[in-house]
This record gives sequence, structure tokens and C-alpha cells, in this order.
Amino acid sequence: MDMHVAPATRRWGARLSLALALAAAIGYIPSQVLARDARVPGLQRQVEEFEHEISGIEARNLTMIREIEALRADVRSIERRARMDLGMVYPHELVLRLPRPGEQASLVPAPSPSPSPSSSPAPSPSPSAARPSKGSP
Repeated sequence: MDMHVAPATRRWGARLSLALALAAAIGYIPSQVLARDARVPGLQRQVEEFEHEISGIEARNLTMIREIEALRADVRSIERRARMDLGMVYPHELVLRLPRPGEQASLVPAPSPSPSPSSSPAPSPSPSAARPSKGSP
């Protein structure tokens, strides 16, 4: 028996096996690439949530930038901020604090300015006069 195969037959056999391998690859690879991963919908939802959060943060940043610019340029905005955040008031102003449920309204006078250096302070009682001695009842 002769085991010799003609070169033309070998070439066509190699070509046929290569064509089958290529066809299998063409059919298999795109099916794996196009198959949806089970995590994709959850990840897309996360991306949408992050984009929504980013747009909110960007809006807050723009608001803060406007506030900073106003505080640098406008005296009224500085005054408004000092009143709202720090509770500052002008001397001799009356502050009305609205009651919360269960509380009563009260008028609180603004703190009086510190006495000027030209006015003399009222004399304070001496500490010994305010305290009784140990021997007296």
C-alpha cells in the first residue's frame, strides 16, 4: 500500500480545514462579543444615577461660584450672609424670634455696643463687700 498523497490533494485538504476553522471563528467570536452580560443593565443604571448626581453637583458648584463672586463684590450680600449665618445685627436693633411649635415668641434686644473709652464704667462692688465674713451669721 502506498501512503503517498498527491500535493494537490494535500493543499485542498489544508485549505478546507483552514476554511472550516475560519468559518467556526467567524460564527463563534461575534456571538460571544454580542452576548449581553447579566451585569450590563445594573451597570447602565449605575451610570445613569452617577450622571444625575454629577449634574446636581455641577449645579451646586455654579451656585457656590455665584455666591463667592457676590460675596467678593457686593456689600449687601456680605451683610445678608452675616445676618443669616452668624446671627449678626446692628446695635439697637430688635430681633424677633418666631416661636417653634410649643414655644412662646420673645423679643430679644440686640447686644449693646461696648462702652467707649471716654465714658467711665460704673464702679463694681468689691469682692469682700459682696461676701459675708466667716465669723458673721
